[in-house]
Amino acid sequence: MKKTDINAPSFWGQLLMVGVPGLRLDAVAREMVRDLQVGGVILFARNIESPEQVWELCRDLQQEALAASGLPLLISVDQEGGPVQRFKAPFTIVPPARQLGLEAQAPRVETLARQTARELALMGVNMDLAPVLDVARGPDCPLWERSYGQDPELVARLGAAAIRGYLAGGVLPVGKHFPGLGDTRVDSHVDLPLSQSGDPAREQEMIPFRAAVAAGLPAIMTAHMVVPEWDSRAATLSSVILQEKLRRDLGFDGVIITDDLEMGAIATRQSASAGAREALAAGADHLLICNNWEAIRETVHLLQGDAALAPRAEAAGRRVRLLRQRIILPLPGIREVKDFFRRPGD
Repeated sequence: MKKTDINAPSFWGQLLMVGVPGLRLDAVAREMVRDLQVGGVILFARNIESPEQVWELCRDLQQEALAASGLPLLISVDQEGGPVQRFKAPFTIVPPARQLGLEAQAPRVETLARQTARELALMGVNMDLAPVLDVARGPDCPLWERSYGQDPELVARLGAAAIRGYLAGGVLPVGKHFPGLGDTRVDSHVDLPLSQSGDPAREQEMIPFRAAVAAGLPAIMTAHMVVPEWDSRAATLSSVILQEKLRRDLGFDGVIITDDLEMGAIATRQSASAGAREALAAGADHLLICNNWEAIRETVHLLQGDAALAPRAEAAGRRVRLLRQRIILPLPGIREVKDFFRRPGD
């Protein structure tokens, strides 16, 4: 691995996970991976045409990353199942988490996660932003369909099963959204939700996250929400929540990834770059910006100009590098991808 100068954009770029524009490695994607040396890329529908095309995109991204930094790139996707799965047929279609929760069968959840992971890994996607560990209190929660249910023990059991399945299938799972959006009624894509439970211990919310940490979860995504019993700041921007509640109390030492800093919960109050700076200072390791490439450039520039962030950035960079070192390369061959996804009659 190449040594990174703290004064170089790449020192700060490694802390970012970013979206890229299209189906191929274009000039913007090359800039993000080669010049800024971002630590991760997230794929959306705009990046997906076919299994073979995704394999080629992942191959090209990894070649750029290895040439630039000597480390594999984290390539992630939201493939939870139900309403949130970027890959459609011929990929395995996973039912909504709520439906799986009603069935309450951990072996099935684990099997589906392992199958999903196998398909993602074949194409070079090495991280799934799943499972959802939020305990949805009722239908007015925006995550009702995405949550395994209202019983925290059930959510913990099925979440741990999903984690085992993803890891067995060769993909890094990311549990979300800490400290639990299940007691909120506002969609954080639109505005900043407020916790409704009033429980200062948030015991129901913590049960699934404790189980996930015990199951070896390598990364956790933050929630853009306010827990007034803990802090007046959004969890993503709160050192109390990230460093005391998650690191100290739950004993989590993996990578903390922010939810998208362009979501309304953050963006209606400040720029993505300002949010990224506050999240890093609070204890986040990987800063997610999905759509605005100018905001990504601004973020690197802003972080680079703040010398006080250097110790925090060094600690975050170490965690992200350790996670990247778990990625297995080279990718399977294109023939294996074609054979696996071949449809009857092809």
